[in-house]
Amino acid sequence: MNLEEQIISIIKDNIEEKYDITADTDLRNELGLDSFDTMMIINAIEDEFDITIDESDFDNIKIVLDIIQLLQGKYIIVTGVKNGINEFL
Repeated sequence: MNLEEQIISIIKDNIEEKYDITADTDLRNELGLDSFDTMMIINAIEDEFDITIDESDFDNIKIVLDIIQLLQGKYIIVTGVKNGINEFL
């Protein structure tokens, strides 16, 4: 599972409605996420990648791709598959 798939999976696991989510999905306008939903997603991402995300980093997040770019840029999250197991590189 690549980073995009992981983030989409985390979002789907933390919202009540089932949506078709892509990298271009708008978190607020299309998914209707409020601040509580956003905090739940942040917490789930922190747990998944064993990181601590500054809440202010999410102020400018609009679409799923923004989350991916934040994680790759600031938190240097890169995933790969080795022997069929996801690993952090």
